[in-house]
Amino acid sequence: MARLIITSPDGKRGILELNKPVISIGRGSANDLVLNDKSVSRFHAVIKVNSEQPITIADRGSTNGVIVNGRRITAGTPLKDKDVIKIGVYGVVFEQVDESVLIVKDAEIPSTLNHVLKGDAMQVSMRHKPVTSKTSTPDLLETVKRLERENYLLSVLYDTGKALNRKLSIDDIAAQVMELSFRIEGVDRGFMMLFDKKGEVWRETEVKYRKAPPVGATDQPSIIFSNTILQRVKSSLQPLLITDVSGDDRFSGSESMKISGLRSAMCAPLAGATQLFGILYVDNMTRKSAFTQEELNVFALVAAQAANAIDNMTAHEQLAESAIQRSALERFLSPDVVDMISKDPTGVKLGGVNQKVSVMFADIRGFTPLSEKMAPEKIVEVLNEYFTRVTDTIFDNGGTLDKYIGDAVMAVFGAPISKGNDAVNAVKASVEIQKLLVEINRDAAARNWPELQVGIGINTGIVTAGNIGSPRRLDYTVIGDAVNTASRLMSNATPGQIMVSRSTADELGSRFQLSALPPLKVKGRVELVEAYSVIWQTVQAKA
Repeated sequence: MARLIITSPDGKRGILELNKPVISIGRGSANDLVLNDKSVSRFHAVIKVNSEQPITIADRGSTNGVIVNGRRITAGTPLKDKDVIKIGVYGVVFEQVDESVLIVKDAEIPSTLNHVLKGDAMQVSMRHKPVTSKTSTPDLLETVKRLERENYLLSVLYDTGKALNRKLSIDDIAAQVMELSFRIEGVDRGFMMLFDKKGEVWRETEVKYRKAPPVGATDQPSIIFSNTILQRVKSSLQPLLITDVSGDDRFSGSESMKISGLRSAMCAPLAGATQLFGILYVDNMTRKSAFTQEELNVFALVAAQAANAIDNMTAHEQLAESAIQRSALERFLSPDVVDMISKDPTGVKLGGVNQKVSVMFADIRGFTPLSEKMAPEKIVEVLNEYFTRVTDTIFDNGGTLDKYIGDAVMAVFGAPISKGNDAVNAVKASVEIQKLLVEINRDAAARNWPELQVGIGINTGIVTAGNIGSPRRLDYTVIGDAVNTASRLMSNATPGQIMVSRSTADELGSRFQLSALPPLKVKGRVELVEAYSVIWQTVQAKA
């Protein structure tokens, strides 16, 4: 088995098994090995694996090159065991491993609560250390007991923070909090009541018991939660200790408390940084004065830790939701556009504005007859990698992906945000696409892929750019004659050609070498279209 051991600049390591005929390496997301650093080109190198020949590595036109054992290589270079490869800032070691000597050992991942649930974490119990001093007194014994108790309660607090640190669901937090609450002597049962953002009760977690009632038992009294307790805790945001309901004047007017049969209870707020998430409640049905002020203090801190865990969970969910939304936008729009929408989502509405843009169409030539000879899964594989690499190139040059049309791509440069050099960026992206295809085609035979050739058309002009559709389904796009002309140029471009209009050529200045073409008669236009071909083969592609 052959594999790569990759080391990043910060010392992190990873392993990639070489289990495909061609393994691509680069910064672009379509690569098999993605090295996300600017020192790495989008399509940097390839490794070819052939059971009948040595494994080789080749540079694919990268800016910083591929260094093998201190020497820069270009063409396919055979790799030997322990060869050291440098790709940008990453170090890579090639290994040939005898699979027969590999041993995979199951790792034991201890539960966060492996000690907490046993009730023995952080406890330095003094119960089995008898006092031997001849001067022992009742006061000394009382001091020992108090220290034992304080040590135990402190261990509950320590374990609470440790146990709740990574909980990311309400059910996990609730279950964990009740396990910890049962560490407090006298707690028989309990639950969490959760509030929505308006302060209304939206959920109560399952009641948990220290000792589960027998299956089918019906003599377990229900928790009749008093509105008096609820309102007192909500208004004061302070923990509440009930030592004997029958003799507590605070609840003399509560009928529900009288009929509940409750003797002792503790209730504490789940107060987050900006919101009261709910309350935590525990009780004892048989003993009055089952809890002390000391235990209430510990219980209140457990509730505070639970609220902090819910706060973290909420923040995590919001970040995850934002990441999903941003990821969805990034599938279509350039990073600049995504930033704009993220900062002001209310600005996304129906309508459009007239603005000057450069529109690019790129189409794979002869792909339909090629696809008729390929299996459907191979067609999908080829198109997915092609579209991924082309889309990365468009975004890297400040463009917006408008749509995929079969095996063609439409991109816009200059909308919704103009970079000031949109025509130049459109041509730069087109040059990089053509050069990228040259590199991909070098490995086509090894992948059992067809060689791909693309015709590209670019036009610059005024379009209407904006959100088209309905309030429920918006589609950001551009429409107008300038778009149609770009599409016609693409249709007339030969395989491997970049064809631009006169309006685009005027924007380029001397940045690219152009060759004038005979005026074109295009569908939908009476006037002939002046067109130029970009001599892209001598242009230095962007890394």
